[in-house]
Amino acid sequence: MFDAMDEGRKPTEDFYDGYVVNVIIDACYKSAKTKQWEPVELEIWRGAETTPKISPPPSEYEGKLLVKRERLPDGKVRLILQDKDTGEAEQKFIEG
Repeated sequence: MFDAMDEGRKPTEDFYDGYVVNVIIDACYKSAKTKQWEPVELEIWRGAETTPKISPPPSEYEGKLLVKRERLPDGKVRLILQDKDTGEAEQKFIEG
């Protein structure tokens, strides 16, 4: 931003970008307090009317969908896996 000011050009980031970042940070703080996912609520939205949700590709383990991975107090890792075809869930324990 300061380079742009020195060069007399518009910066890549503007105050709207700062507003968006602050709204995201507010949602993060709220999420930390409530221990839940919290929505990012922009009062002023300059994007497309409908923006698709960005989701990472699902993780897999041994050909099954990885629903959850958690480390247990004894150091082992518990995996909750779901069969892609039947939807059946199972848990598997592996060494950490």
